[in-house]
Amino acid sequence: MAYKSRLLFGLITVVLATPTELKAVSPYDYKVPVSVARLLRVSGHFSYLGSGSDIRDNNGRISLSYSRYYNSLPYAWDLEFDGSGRIRRTGEDEQEGSYSFEVSPGIRRYIKPLGDVFYSGELSVVRNEHYDRPDIYVTPGLGYGRFIHVTPLARAVRIEEFLLEEGLIRGPLSKETLVALAQVIDRESEYRTNFGARYRVRWFEAMEKVIAESGMFVHGGFGGVGTMRVYEVLYEERVNQRFIGWWVRTGVEFQALTPYPERSRRDPGLSLRLRYSRPVGWKSQFGINAEYTSPVTGDFGYDVFGLRISFDYLYEVTNRIDFTLSNITTAARHPRFETDITERVQSGFIFYIENQINFSISGNFFKRRGNEPTHGLNMAIEYRLR
Repeated sequence: MAYKSRLLFGLITVVLATPTELKAVSPYDYKVPVSVARLLRVSGHFSYLGSGSDIRDNNGRISLSYSRYYNSLPYAWDLEFDGSGRIRRTGEDEQEGSYSFEVSPGIRRYIKPLGDVFYSGELSVVRNEHYDRPDIYVTPGLGYGRFIHVTPLARAVRIEEFLLEEGLIRGPLSKETLVALAQVIDRESEYRTNFGARYRVRWFEAMEKVIAESGMFVHGGFGGVGTMRVYEVLYEERVNQRFIGWWVRTGVEFQALTPYPERSRRDPGLSLRLRYSRPVGWKSQFGINAEYTSPVTGDFGYDVFGLRISFDYLYEVTNRIDFTLSNITTAARHPRFETDITERVQSGFIFYIENQINFSISGNFFKRRGNEPTHGLNMAIEYRLR
């Protein structure tokens, strides 16, 4: 397990240390009072799990994922939903069906609109076919930090690259022009609300005006080729979501509802959480999500705790292929038991076939303390609804 961790961090270090192309603008230049992001996708997965030369089981799964993010000066909120239905065939040729879903909304209210200190509330609702009812946790807390959604600026940079390739602009756009272009791109919903079904005409005109004011157009505007290229970036290519920032939060976790009526609720516990996200140039994204919990009882701290740390990295190899790498480490300790530690490393490629359809293939390694390591292969077809 230690070797796999060293390999993972070695790969990340090499990629992060790779020089990136010089641009007039960086992700850190994009500062807006309001940023919004959302993603809705449905996917079909196939995977197998093996140990040595033996296949232990194979799985077919359909999943639905939705995420929504909003950040403004006074407050921010996010919502994540993951649901799936699965058919599993084991090595003994037995077939099993299952389902599960998890809903995780959270809200942060900043004490001062221009400050970074906030108080927060988080909710976790989990349900699967084994539960009699949902398992619900509530976590009020206090924290520090902010996130900004910088994908519109990444799209502006991609548009600049295409316009340069077509010879439609005289040279690279200035930082100010790219930021202004990104702000127009970020206002799509506003144009849709104000102008209805034909909003794209006005929206594209506003983008064209921003570049025209810089004096960089060769022929005064997008023209047919430029319009087609802008449409390609906004609707046909996959520009992965970019976030920049971090926050740390401490709170008290309460189990509001147990999955079984006869089971008593767990003791309230301390919850510490850290989220960090950083674009590396315009081709990659790195993120960390870590959480530590421990009951506020005599077993507080080392004797009883839960820890989960995930690292995620994405690199755009081309406009149609992404490389992904992730590592998830979990540790849990209960009274009179040894600490249970698991580690999962997964790496693979995502191929964007057409518009919102993509195919992914990845390999994974899983190790639990005291058990034999397992390996697997995952394949998925995904359709991005929006």
